Amino acid sequence: MMHRLLLAFFLFTGLLSAQNGCYDCHGEQDFVRVTDSGAEESLFVSDSVFAQSAHSDFSCTDCHVDAVGDPHPDTLAVVDCGACHEDYLVDYLKGVHGKRFAAGDSCAPSCASCHGKHDIKSSTDVTSKTSTINLPATCGSCHQKGGPACTHDIEVALPVERYERGVHGLSLVEGNDAAASCNDCHGSHLLLPRSDPRSKIYQLNISATCGKCHDDIVKEYDNSSHGRALANGEFDAPTCITCHGEHQILSPSDEAAPTNPIHIANQTCMPCHGSAKLNEKYGLLPDPTESYKNSYHGLASAGGSKVVANCTSCHGIHNILGQDDPNSTIYPSNLSKTCGSCHLNATEEFSQSYVHVSPYSLEDQIAKVIRQVYIILIIVVIGGMIMHNFVIWIGYVRKKIQALKTAPVIQRFDKHWIAQHVATMIAFITLVITGFALKFPDAGWVQLLGKLGLTEHVRSLIHRVAAVLLIAAAVYQWLFLLFVKKWRGELKSLAPSITDMRQFFQHMEYHLGLTKKYPDFDRYSYVEKAEFWALVWGNLIMVFTGLVLWFPTVATKYFPSWIIKASEAVHYYEAWLAALAILFYHMFFAIFHPDDYPINLAGFTGKIPEEEARERFPKWYRRLMEKETTRRY
Repeated sequence: MMHRLLLAFFLFTGLLSAQNGCYDCHGEQDFVRVTDSGAEESLFVSDSVFAQSAHSDFSCTDCHVDAVGDPHPDTLAVVDCGACHEDYLVDYLKGVHGKRFAAGDSCAPSCASCHGKHDIKSSTDVTSKTSTINLPATCGSCHQKGGPACTHDIEVALPVERYERGVHGLSLVEGNDAAASCNDCHGSHLLLPRSDPRSKIYQLNISATCGKCHDDIVKEYDNSSHGRALANGEFDAPTCITCHGEHQILSPSDEAAPTNPIHIANQTCMPCHGSAKLNEKYGLLPDPTESYKNSYHGLASAGGSKVVANCTSCHGIHNILGQDDPNSTIYPSNLSKTCGSCHLNATEEFSQSYVHVSPYSLEDQIAKVIRQVYIILIIVVIGGMIMHNFVIWIGYVRKKIQALKTAPVIQRFDKHWIAQHVATMIAFITLVITGFALKFPDAGWVQLLGKLGLTEHVRSLIHRVAAVLLIAAAVYQWLFLLFVKKWRGELKSLAPSITDMRQFFQHMEYHLGLTKKYPDFDRYSYVEKAEFWALVWGNLIMVFTGLVLWFPTVATKYFPSWIIKASEAVHYYEAWLAALAILFYHMFFAIFHPDDYPINLAGFTGKIPEEEARERFPKWYRRLMEKETTRRY
């Protein structure tokens, strides 16, 4: 016995001596070596850190088996973790990490990448790199944005960042080490690609993977239409991640979650049940999501209601079953109970009134006939009303034209001004119609124009011709303003001034009954000036952005690539601004102003009644009369 104790003593003291010998060099913080690339690599090993590691009872040469001699060789073999952890090494080499490492991929993680080197600790230790709490950070060293894994063909973008924003990641941060972490879904050493049937994230295995925590829910899912279809090899069928997402899994109470009530129809169910191909393949209704969206429930949901019935309210959440299954919530004899969860005293007849219907069903045929009858009725009745009122309006226009022939008039604009006004009007209306037709191809009026021959080729051609006409009208106007002697005073008359601001307030006070004095407007009031300069500004913006969109390859030779998207946005919203300004501002003064109704003809005839000139432009009228008096005498 004494001999054995002495032997153990000498072996232990020999081990300590060997360890202490290693620390003679590796215990120095400035102990480094120069690599082949010329960089310095630290060889320091903290004895206090190693003493707290899982390998604290090991000697250095247990892992660094070739570190013998004093000094030992400069280059040592890679530590063989498999000498003790053979099973884990076999799994690692079968996985994607091990295969990439064996192939020489410098980005592939080794044992030390995840477990550490001299600081290795058990995964049950909360300070370990492989503990549940710390796994996201460990995996994130490669799989976060900018990490080595980002240079590879990773299917999911930013998995770690998204995981940390989800319920699992947030729960982990709060200290719940039972929350699912990376290894719960992906595995630890045998990490396999999603396409491998052995992988925990292979489509057929996902419910089992989630079921480790969500057992009751998965039992419902596996017994549902979706679960049974997937088990039968129908890979179109949704699994857990189809509806909940992969890494950024959010609570249904979170408005950003696809499983939140306001997103169920549009984001969760529509990708599958809005597909005509899938619905036809599985014998479902052509587009049940569309009929839902057009129902009260769908419209109220689109309006932001969080309590109105959505897909899951009637079909269930995880326990979705077909209409022919007696256990289904939409089985005919169960419908009144399903509807009764929201509608008290719901009868069987009532429950049949809100179901999705086949396009060939009696209900849909009745609705289709009613719709067609009303469309014809609307066209005939409203169209007749429009024509009736248009005839009356034409009568008033005719009277106003006749009155201009007999009443004293003043020539306000010449034929050149009238020509550019008419050309601009035609070009603008054409551009609005053909431009918005591109932006809203599904609108009823666009569909009608399409049936009348406005194909995309014809639309784009007409739009460009109208654009050229608009540019020509603008150039024509400015040539006259700058170079024709008769027009040179127009720009001065159209120039904004402080007087315009004072007259604006005076004009408002006059119409509000706060003053009896009407503004002393000259040839152009602030109204005409605002419209003129808005036209100039709008033309410049629309012409520039339009040319960029017309000739994008030329534009990107002189401007950065963002000029295309910027031009699209500016062109679209400037079109809205111009169209609405014409509709609500210019049309008021051209047609709906009480003094102008049924239409102001000055833009087409160039003439204005003398009485109107005296009342609306008093300063300009006085100056004209003074010139006329001077001319006579």
